[in-house]
Amino acid sequence: MAGGKLSPRQKMINIIYLVFIAMLAMNVSKEVITGFGLMNEKFETANETSKLSNDQLLTALDAKAGEAKGEFLVAAETAHKVKTITDNFFNYIASLKTQAATGFEIDPETGKLPYEDMDKGDNIDGWFLGEGYSKKGKEIVATINTYKADMKSVLGKDKKYASIIKEIETKFDVSDVKNKEGLEDKFLSYHFKNFPAIASIAKLSTWQNDINKAESDVYSSALGKAAVAAASAPAAASAAVAVGAAVAVALLLL
Repeated sequence: MAGGKLSPRQKMINIIYLVFIAMLAMNVSKEVITGFGLMNEKFETANETSKLSNDQLLTALDAKAGEAKGEFLVAAETAHKVKTITDNFFNYIASLKTQAATGFEIDPETGKLPYEDMDKGDNIDGWFLGEGYSKKGKEIVATINTYKADMKSVLGKDKKYASIIKEIETKFDVSDVKNKEGLEDKFLSYHFKNFPAIASIAKLSTWQNDINKAESDVYSSALGKAAVAAASAPAAASAAVAVGAAVAVALLLL
């Protein structure tokens, strides 16, 4: 039958089948795109919660420094430097999210971006030049490296911060990444090039979550046991929201 002439009926059946397959592909794609949007919502909520938790920890550290002085004064000074570094990097990442969302309007009724329409990543094509980085791409990588260097400089060689520095270095390692074909991609290319806009925004939100965690870890290490009472509830809520993000996407992809 494959080499023969198809009847009008068979042609129509084939066309309907192709349309059906295309519709299935579109539906799956939309579900995945929406999943990234929901994941981003969860992480943005978690980021707001962790910001509140970190503010409470810093206030507790300042109070402790006022009472006990000594090492807590030094720790408080370090913590405020970390806050400045964190806020600067957090806001820089927010500017990248704004760029990725350019041209997409938030629905005034739902307060959400049009996730299903955000299936292209054209807004950040300017980060790349051929297989390498453009001026903007180089700026992003340089800003990440500056964040790591500044955190390392402020935290110094104090052993209680060693694991935090190591985690920052690991999470923001901008080395080339080996793809599934075994070839090496540039860091930003591997994580963002040709990805849907909403996927890139969600990824950037996870970066913000990572730097908030690093900030929290510094404050907690400086405070010691006092940190548990200062922020246990907000921290637990933030963790629950982050886990919820992963679960929400997983359910959509089942």
